[in-house]
Amino acid sequence: MGAFFCRRDAQGIERWWLEVTGKGNQTRLVPATDELIAELARYRRVNGLPPTPQPRETRPLVLPVIGRQNEEKALSRGALHLILKEVFGLAAERLRARGPEWEAQAAVLASASAHWLRHTAGSHMTDQQVDLRFVRDNFGHASIATTSGYLHSEEDARHAATQERHRIGWTSKT
Repeated sequence: MGAFFCRRDAQGIERWWLEVTGKGNQTRLVPATDELIAELARYRRVNGLPPTPQPRETRPLVLPVIGRQNEEKALSRGALHLILKEVFGLAAERLRARGPEWEAQAAVLASASAHWLRHTAGSHMTDQQVDLRFVRDNFGHASIATTSGYLHSEEDARHAATQERHRIGWTSKT
């Protein structure tokens, strides 16, 4: 949790950041939103910790589910994968319980993974008009071309415009 740190921006507003080491052992800074920091504070309080991470804190970001919560042993990658799959599976079941019209969405959730979350976040950022350079830097992509794979909103708008305006005028009468 010590990878989180806070600094003031040019207007004097405190901004939280997370230092992440990714592929190729490359380190980058990722903005930690106010919403994320509020959820992190809640998570820390539930686990008997002060609300904000301390500098150089060695406690893992994801605490063990079983055993002593304050240990400095991280939840294993495999255990985290299983937990995510369980959460996605339960969410898929709840969708299926709504009726057969929810099956397609349920199937997506049932097959979701941590990597799917990453791609979903990237797509959401681009759909919300976050500058593609910022998305690239947040995700640690070397090339903007890689990041442009998350662009769906322009394609969606193009499809909608074509669908709406490019018509032959045929109608089906059955």
